[in-house]
Amino acid sequence: MQDIKISMIGVSGSGKTAFLSGICDTFISGNIEVKDSRNDDRSHLFKILPFMAENMSETSIGDVRRYSIRNNRNFTSVSTENTKKYMLNLFDDTYSTTEPLCGVSFIDYKGGFVENLVNEKSGDEVKDVRNELLASNVLLIFADAIRLSAAETAGEISAALGSDDINTFFNTNQFVNKNMTVLFVLTKDDAPDVTGDSEILADRIRHAFETTIRIIERNGWTYGIIRTSAVGRNCVDPATNRITPDAEIVPYGIDSVLFYSIYRTVSEEVTALHLRISDMENASMLTKMSREYRNKMKILKTQLEETDLVLRFIRIPYNSLRVSDSLVCEVRPESGGISAVSG
Repeated sequence: MQDIKISMIGVSGSGKTAFLSGICDTFISGNIEVKDSRNDDRSHLFKILPFMAENMSETSIGDVRRYSIRNNRNFTSVSTENTKKYMLNLFDDTYSTTEPLCGVSFIDYKGGFVENLVNEKSGDEVKDVRNELLASNVLLIFADAIRLSAAETAGEISAALGSDDINTFFNTNQFVNKNMTVLFVLTKDDAPDVTGDSEILADRIRHAFETTIRIIERNGWTYGIIRTSAVGRNCVDPATNRITPDAEIVPYGIDSVLFYSIYRTVSEEVTALHLRISDMENASMLTKMSREYRNKMKILKTQLEETDLVLRFIRIPYNSLRVSDSLVCEVRPESGGISAVSG
């Protein structure tokens, strides 16, 4: 199957680049081991290996290593100056030690793009970003938990999230990919000055992005809110707001975002392929006898077989990993409401 395209959007300083450092510290510097709930004797080791892209505009995830908080305790917020595309190859050692389970591309946009997305006078670069966002499989909207919890008015909440511009973007564009998944990523959840429980912060996100969520639901997409930290709990000194020297850096929620994004995308792709095959099977007998029909059906069934295989493996971390620990809410179109609440 094609690489899963994940786009990250959020105001400057909302934690997009730090999230990528969490990807490094979780899946490259370390690995994620997951027990197979249906087979107690088997565990899966998930990891990411850097992908060397032929196109120089695409940057290997390995280039984010310099932002690794585990290796750089003095890490401070880094403003992304240029759009970067990070190519990830996700491996599951039970699936294969040499072939990736699937490919994922993370696209990191500089925070200033949020306010330019709805600017009609914006240049070609911003238009290209807009087109990339419209064609994404997954859109991660970043929300800084520190700023969100400190905001006291609707205007301050909107400024903290950039929600006015993002709402306008959703309201004025037609999306190419009709099966998009949207995740609101609550970053810096570990900070000592984050006040209010998860549900309070989630309510603020829902109210601020009311227009966006209405469009998500109208399009029949799934959305959720996930708490994350690129550092980990009890690692920051409340007095200095810096990482303590002896802190053990253990990011959380990073794996949940990745596995959730992949699972929802692959699951929807499997459903779409089943529907296409079913529609073709209703064709006339004369049509079914044509070479074009047989070739197309063969291609679709091959795609279904490959995609369904990925789904079977990615379902394991989706079901049994720490998704339930960080998933604040999940709303699926078939449920018509919140189907999972945790934390």
